[in-house]
Amino acid sequence: MKKLKPKDESSIEPESFFLHQETPYEIVFADPRDEEINLQFLKKSQINVHMARWFLDQEYNQLIWSDGVFEILELDARKYGANYASFIDLVHPDDRELKNKTQENLKTTSKPIEINYRLLFSDGRIKWINEICNTDFDQERNPIRSYGTIQDITKYKLTEENFRQKEEQLHSLIESIPSGIAIIQENKFAFVNSVGQKLLAGNSEISLNGKNVSRIINSKSKNSFSIKLKSILLGNRVPTFEETLLRSDSTEFDAEITLVQTTFLGTSAVQLIVNDITERKKTEEALRKSEEKFRLLSVNLSENEARLKNLVATKDKFLSIIAHDLRGPFNSILGFLDLLQINYETLNEFEKKHYLKIINDDTKNTLKLLNNLLEWAKVQTGKISYEPTKQKLLPIIKDIEGTLVASLNLKQLKLNYNVSDQMEVFADTNMLTTILRNITSNAIKYSHPGGTITINAVKQVDYVEILVSDTGTGISEEIRKGIFKFNVHASVPGTGNEVGSGLGLILCKDFIKKHNGSIWVESELGMGSKFGFRIPFPVTT
Repeated sequence: MKKLKPKDESSIEPESFFLHQETPYEIVFADPRDEEINLQFLKKSQINVHMARWFLDQEYNQLIWSDGVFEILELDARKYGANYASFIDLVHPDDRELKNKTQENLKTTSKPIEINYRLLFSDGRIKWINEICNTDFDQERNPIRSYGTIQDITKYKLTEENFRQKEEQLHSLIESIPSGIAIIQENKFAFVNSVGQKLLAGNSEISLNGKNVSRIINSKSKNSFSIKLKSILLGNRVPTFEETLLRSDSTEFDAEITLVQTTFLGTSAVQLIVNDITERKKTEEALRKSEEKFRLLSVNLSENEARLKNLVATKDKFLSIIAHDLRGPFNSILGFLDLLQINYETLNEFEKKHYLKIINDDTKNTLKLLNNLLEWAKVQTGKISYEPTKQKLLPIIKDIEGTLVASLNLKQLKLNYNVSDQMEVFADTNMLTTILRNITSNAIKYSHPGGTITINAVKQVDYVEILVSDTGTGISEEIRKGIFKFNVHASVPGTGNEVGSGLGLILCKDFIKKHNGSIWVESELGMGSKFGFRIPFPVTT
C-alpha cells in the first residue's frame, strides 16, 4: 500500500499539497514487504534548475499544472488550460511514443517513473525535460491520482551532480527489488545487488563482482547463454527464459532469467534479472503428474464406460438371437416333428419328404447360426486362436463351394471364381474360411434362382483384395448403413424367405479386423451386391 505524506502536514493547505513548490519531498524506494512507500520531492534550492509540478486526478481525469509548467512550455496560462494534448504537441516527434507510453504506465505501476525527453518549439529550439512521476492506488490496485515534476535540464543534462543522483536512485531501486539484479560487461559481473549475491553465491562468501558470468552457467548451456548475451548487445530482444544455474557453493537451482540491454557507467552492458523458481518448478511438476494421473484415470473411465456399453449391447444382442433367431427355428422343427408324429399314418410319401426337408433345412440353418454365435462369442472373449500363415487361396474357395453345393443347386445358382491357382494369402485358415463361407452364403440367400455369384481376387504389393458379387436383390441404403453394426438389426428375408440374424457379416468384420484388414459393401436395391475385403500381406525385403 502507498501513502503520500508531507513532512509537516499541519502547515500545508490542500491546494499547496500539489502546487506549492517549497514543500520538500524525497524519493524513497521501500522493501516490497513494507506497506508504505513515501514519495517526497527534492527542494527547489537543491536542484538548481527550474521545477514545475503537475497533478492528475485519475478518477475524474482532472489535470492541474503549476505556473512553472506553463513557463517551461512557454504557454500563456490565461489562454491555455492544463491539458495533455497541448503538452504532447510540444514534445519532440521522436520522443512522443516514450512520453505516451510513460503516461499509460502510470495507470498500472506504483513505482516512480523518471524519463528525459525533448520539447520542440516552432522556431526550432529544443528543451531537454526531466520528468519524475508517480501514481497512488487504492486497496484494489485502481489508480487514484498521478503527480510529478518536470524540469528544464537543457543546461545541466550531462552534469556530474545529475548523474550522481540518477546513479543513487537506480541503486536504491535495484536494491529494493526482490529479484537478483546484476550488470554484465564483457562477460563479467560489473554489479550485483544484495539479492543477486545471495541467490548466486549461496553460502559462499565470495563476491561475484569482477567474476566471469560463465561460473553460474551450466556447462551444457554456456554456448546458448553466450549467444543470448551477444544478441542483447546488438539491440535484439530475448524473451524471458528458464535455466539451471550454479551457485558459488556448487549447488544448483532453477532460475527464471531476463536479459535487458542497458548502460552502466556510460558503457553498453546487459542487465541480468534472476528469480529462483525451484519451488515453482517442483509444484508444476507435481501438478503435471497429478494432471496426467487424472487424465489417465479419465481415459480409463471412458474406455471402461465404452466397454461396458459394448458389453451391454452384446448381452442384449446375444439374448435377442437366442430368444428369436434360435427359438424360432426350434419351434418350427418341433412343430413339423409333432405334425409328422401325429399324422404319420395319414400322410403320403411326398408330404413326409416335404416335411422332412423343411426340418432338415431348419436344422442346418440353426446349426450354422449356432456355429456363428459360438465363434462370435469366442472373438468377444478373446478365446479364439489367431494363427495366420501363407497359403493358397483357391483350395479354400473350392472347399467352401463343396459345403454350399446343396444351397447353390437348390436355387440353380452358378458360382464362378476368377482366382489364380498360385494366388496366396496370409491369413488364419479357419477365420478366412468362415469369412468366405458367410459372405458367399449371404450372396446365395439374396440371389434369384438361376443367378450368378462371382468370386474375384487381386494381389497387390501389401494386401490381397477379395470381391464376392451377386446378381440378387441388392441392399437398400438404410440397411447398408447398419449392415456391420452389432446393435442394429440389418437382416431381411432372402429370396427363398430365408431368415437370419445378421450375425454372419458382423463375425466377418471382426475376423477381418483381427487380420488388420477392412471390409465394405457396394449395392443398390435391385442391382445386386458386391462385398469386398482386404487382408494385408507381409512385404518381404
